[in-house]
Amino acid sequence: MENTVSEPETLPESDVRFPIVLRGYDRRQVDEYVRVAEKRVDRHEKARRVAERRLAKAQVPAPRDPDDAAGLGRRIEKILQVARAEAAEIKEQARKEGDDLRAAAEQAVAEAETARAETELAAQRDAQLIISRAEDEAAAIRSANQAVLDRLSQIVGLVEEARDRFGEAEAESPAEPEAVPTLA
Repeated sequence: MENTVSEPETLPESDVRFPIVLRGYDRRQVDEYVRVAEKRVDRHEKARRVAERRLAKAQVPAPRDPDDAAGLGRRIEKILQVARAEAAEIKEQARKEGDDLRAAAEQAVAEAETARAETELAAQRDAQLIISRAEDEAAAIRSANQAVLDRLSQIVGLVEEARDRFGEAEAESPAEPEAVPTLA
């Protein structure tokens, strides 16, 4: 197998190529790529959940001193804003990456289907060509065979005709030649 998907982080989804094999793309390689992509999506989803948990745990008890409470409230509000922004960013990044992976997988499936259809069409054309050639060769062999049979039939006819003539000639000639008188 040529390239396997071992370092998905190093290749942008648009640069992923699967080698074409006999009936389309290598299914194991595509399955591996999808498995790795799903792991990345899961990893980003876990990071999002961790950020949300941190946000939930970031509750600071109210200060006992009322003067510190006003400053602390603003700081807590800022912390919450940053945590919310961070969580939203992680969510958006995970969603975008998931969409990109899904689009890349759909494109790979479409390309595999196109390659499969092209391979099938080429195989059908090749099969039809082979059948056509075989039929032509069979017709040529039948024709040559018929010519040999016709020639053999002619030879048999000639042999029978010669035998009949030879048989007639034997029947007309005497069994033994007569002695010719000599003058002495």
